[in-house]
Amino acid sequence: MNEIAHQQGFPSCYMTITFKYTPQLLQLAHELHYKKFLPLRGKIILILGLLSLWAGLLLLLVKGSGSGLWYSVPLIAYGVIAVIIHFYISKTIGKRAYKKLTAYHDPFSISIDNEGLIIEIKTKQYELPWTDIKKALLTKDHIMLYPSDAVFFIFPAENFRGNEFAEFEELIREKVNKVY
Repeated sequence: MNEIAHQQGFPSCYMTITFKYTPQLLQLAHELHYKKFLPLRGKIILILGLLSLWAGLLLLLVKGSGSGLWYSVPLIAYGVIAVIIHFYISKTIGKRAYKKLTAYHDPFSISIDNEGLIIEIKTKQYELPWTDIKKALLTKDHIMLYPSDAVFFIFPAENFRGNEFAEFEELIREKVNKVY
């Protein structure tokens, strides 16, 4: 960050980061997002599957074979399928999100200043003022900025030079109301 510009309040660009999203980065970001903000939503299929599996096994033990199989086997099957679906969804969310975000496959740049962010993707430019950012999630390796509850931008620490990541974190704490 340009310390002189920062101290004097100039709206010049503090830093510009150029990077691209990868399936691994999106996977990590979605795992962080669900763990922090939607812990039950990310596990509802797993919970329902385990409950169904448990109920089916209990019915099998209580009713035994014969007519009890008509009740227990579908519950057990549903439980197994639901658990498999949960792990498939949770382990492939990064790859699936990467396929949908085709504009972010090529490197793009984000300029950060006192007014907000300017995101340049190919020939398009999007301005995101600090007032439009609802919340931020800070970790030691990533920063996630949320313009809405479901949409976020990911900033990996590895894409910053020198002390820029810490300075960006400080700027976020200053500009964003809800910081986690």
